[in-house]
Amino acid sequence: MKGSGSRPPLECASGNVDSDAVASLLVSEESDEQGQQPVVSRGAGIRVRGVDLGARSLIGSGAATEVHRLEAFTVPGHPGGLALVNIRDTNATHWDSAALSRLVALRWALDARERALLDGLAAWPLAVVEGEDGDVVGCLVPLAAHPFYYLPAEEKNPGKVPQQVKGLVTAPKRARRAGAAAVGERDLVARSTVLARVCLLLDLLHRHEGVYGDLSDRSVLFGVGDVAEAFVVGCEGAVVGQAAADEPVPQRNSAGWAAPETFENADADDPKTEPSMSRAPSLQTAATDRYKLALLILRVLAPAGDGLERSRDADRIRSVLDETGQRMMRDALEGDPDARPGAADWYQYLRGVIVESLTAPSIRSVVVSPALVAEGDELRLEVELSGARQLTIEMPGRADITREVGGRIVTERFTARQTGRIRVRATNAHGEDVALTDQVRVLPVPTPARIAIATLEVPAELGVLPDLASLEAALGISTPPSSAAADSPDGAASVSPFDRVADLRARLDADALPLRDVLQIGLEAERVSRERDRLFPSFEAFLGEITSRKGAKQPDA
Repeated sequence: MKGSGSRPPLECASGNVDSDAVASLLVSEESDEQGQQPVVSRGAGIRVRGVDLGARSLIGSGAATEVHRLEAFTVPGHPGGLALVNIRDTNATHWDSAALSRLVALRWALDARERALLDGLAAWPLAVVEGEDGDVVGCLVPLAAHPFYYLPAEEKNPGKVPQQVKGLVTAPKRARRAGAAAVGERDLVARSTVLARVCLLLDLLHRHEGVYGDLSDRSVLFGVGDVAEAFVVGCEGAVVGQAAADEPVPQRNSAGWAAPETFENADADDPKTEPSMSRAPSLQTAATDRYKLALLILRVLAPAGDGLERSRDADRIRSVLDETGQRMMRDALEGDPDARPGAADWYQYLRGVIVESLTAPSIRSVVVSPALVAEGDELRLEVELSGARQLTIEMPGRADITREVGGRIVTERFTARQTGRIRVRATNAHGEDVALTDQVRVLPVPTPARIAIATLEVPAELGVLPDLASLEAALGISTPPSSAAADSPDGAASVSPFDRVADLRARLDADALPLRDVLQIGLEAERVSRERDRLFPSFEAFLGEITSRKGAKQPDA
């Protein structure tokens, strides 16, 4: 290794040696004899002294660790920058220096391909760091690359901030305001790519009898470029060979991420051991890793927003994944721990989701219900598709509806206007697919031609006649018709008030529009308003058209 001006010593199993001796020790003699590419010996391990690390600067801290950037110190075989993860409390129940040493040895024991995969996916411990008294106080890990950080928009915090996957679980608008890269809630390709890379790391770890432990949306960083990326941090809390260890090592839990069996036998009244909230360290297994992985997939692909980011409801994934994905999620969150899908299973499934999204979309089914409705009633349209980024719904008598697609099922509700078939069109950058529904029949709402109105009747047995003087005065009918006055001997009107009222009513009825014609005006207005290729006529022209129809109408027989 190289320090700032001198070569610091490294302690291996055989004692203190310099970097050249370490390099020769790590290469197995068997590979040299066979002329193969040198590989790292499985028994190798590296220990460095904290005082030899040189200049450093604090770049982050958590509940259990502090992270310092090393300015010049490097590790053979790892060209990137390094960080020192310093353990806050070396007496904590979840801390075991031997477990950390096994993590370092695991990396060196991997073949070149797997080691390169591990280095690209995670901040895996590269060396164990000793304090002044010789006790292990931390480890060296790779620094995350530029895509996994952002410069915050607020000037009061000028330093770089890691882009945690928690930003994919909560609202993207918050990430944009902060200055981070925002991945849309419906960007299934980018989100699935980040998750698939986490699956690769867990699969590698589980195949080597390791357990990550404290997996959460804060332990995964993401970057957005031509291809989305993921980088897992906090790997110093992982354990290897847990099943064979004399004293298994408890591992930390993040609030809201503990598997239900973690505290199965704990006190139900103790809030510290409630799985949905507990941070207490516990013994964990590959099965608890698989549970937390499923929670991560659920919360990233079906983000619920602030306040619901700790949801464990497997049904939330229904609108995003197909039946296979839904079944895998139910098995992971609700089934037997031993039957939970593994990281490799999830990787293969997510890879299929990504491939589907990189080809032309496909509409699998279109269902509209009910098929027979009255005008103005609600229709429900459900479209199942794959690979679509946008869906357009074309309906008779209505404007088109366009929706962004972030899953496999799109549901839309709207009011029915006209009989016809609904056309749906799914598109993405690679093509489109079109489908038609069965015909939907829309029945017009009937309108009455006559409305019966009750009239006032005075019973004859009461012997009371209404006083019509005020009515006669108001209507100007107190003077009888001239023909009636001429026939009267005294020149006075002989027509009774009742006859005059009846005559007036007949004349008013003759001049008034029937109710049928009034309703017809409304119907004609509705019809004209629906015609897109003609303007609504003026009131005078429209009223003239109606009255001309009335004049041409033949009287009833």
